[in-house]
Amino acid sequence: MNLVSGIMFLIMLVTAFLYYVVPKKAKPYTLLAISVAFYISLGWQPLMFIIFSTITTYIAGILLEKNAENKTIKKLILGVTIILNGIILVVVKNQIFVKNLIVPMGISYYTFQVMSYNIDIYREKYKAQKNIAKYFLYTMYFPYLSIGPINRYNDITPTLYETNKKFNLTQSYYGLSRILLGIFKKLVVANRVQILVSTISQDPNAYQGAFALFAMLLYSIQLYCDFSGGIDVVIGFSKILQINIIENFNNPYIAESIQDFWRRWHISLSNWFRDYVYIPLGGSRCGKLRTNINVLIVFTLSGLWHGTAYVLWGLLHGIFLIIGKVVKTPSKIINRIVTFLIVSILWSFFIWPDTIQACQMIGSIFTQFNYQALIQNIGNLGLSLANYIVLIISTIAVFFYDAKKSKINEKLKSKSVEIKLILTLSVILVIFVFGVYGIGFNASEFIYNKF
Repeated sequence: MNLVSGIMFLIMLVTAFLYYVVPKKAKPYTLLAISVAFYISLGWQPLMFIIFSTITTYIAGILLEKNAENKTIKKLILGVTIILNGIILVVVKNQIFVKNLIVPMGISYYTFQVMSYNIDIYREKYKAQKNIAKYFLYTMYFPYLSIGPINRYNDITPTLYETNKKFNLTQSYYGLSRILLGIFKKLVVANRVQILVSTISQDPNAYQGAFALFAMLLYSIQLYCDFSGGIDVVIGFSKILQINIIENFNNPYIAESIQDFWRRWHISLSNWFRDYVYIPLGGSRCGKLRTNINVLIVFTLSGLWHGTAYVLWGLLHGIFLIIGKVVKTPSKIINRIVTFLIVSILWSFFIWPDTIQACQMIGSIFTQFNYQALIQNIGNLGLSLANYIVLIISTIAVFFYDAKKSKINEKLKSKSVEIKLILTLSVILVIFVFGVYGIGFNASEFIYNKF
């Protein structure tokens, strides 16, 4: 883990203790104070950006409510606020006009959160929050600042602001289990795969063709375990505090089409674009041509949300989504395999952020058929045989658990405290023994921290 992740875990431990010992009315303000302290630890420059976004959208929310009867003024207020925060997001993330800016952690997440807040007030979905401290807590709640998900105001605030809470052992056990699952995904699986992917990606001239395809398939596992693992930690910690965070993944690699994949992957982002971009553009109500244009606009913007280097990645997802509506086989298995291959190959733009190089690596898998060389050199890519065995077993375990999560958790509820304790300690032991960190390893930060 990197320094930021380590600081966050330490803060989580302190927060979980303080949350249940402070007076109940002080709970939201305690969370806010800790969140501000965490963000200050990252530097004053990132803090200024999130304060600006929070204050501008807080004021806009109140003005939107006060001018509920005047549609012209409402549109002006909403438009100015969205454009202002949108420009800051694009300029800061992509270093446009100003170079060497520190990209604030979570700027993509909190910007979309505050935008949705203002849009929902414009639509009169709920009233504006008058308590500025509580609104700051919505934007700055530190666990989801680093990796998401993108939470809607009306979804999270009922439990985020709730003060009449007492420590709940059952929820805390579930939360701890979810945290351990996330750490397992990150340290045992994702960081182990990262060694293989880095070996291949750092020398693209030597590793093309079959090696490139191998890296793409592996990166699918790495990114899923890394990103969903981070979300598991956020959801698990929040569950200990009895704060409900939306799920962000639903077995994405069993998707039967690209459209199905985006219903299962980064769900909060997909739903955000659906509700605030796709449907306002007309959705699927404007004829086939306009619908397809709307799809391409949404996915191009999704690529831009990740960064300018990923615009082509987003556009290609949109194109394959449109094609997938027409081309589909009767076989679920074939559809799943094809979808997984398309998604994996398109992750190339994340493995090789240089767009031209990513395209070259994609092209090489169709022109260089060096699969025998891959088999012969698979032991020279950074992992020993023992590590490959651990990786295979742990990857199967992760995907099996995620597929059967509800049933497994239901069965665990009826188990005795002793059994739960043994299982918890066993998972902790496995993480310590098989986790990738320490001498000889360079455990990376969570990949989606940078978005």
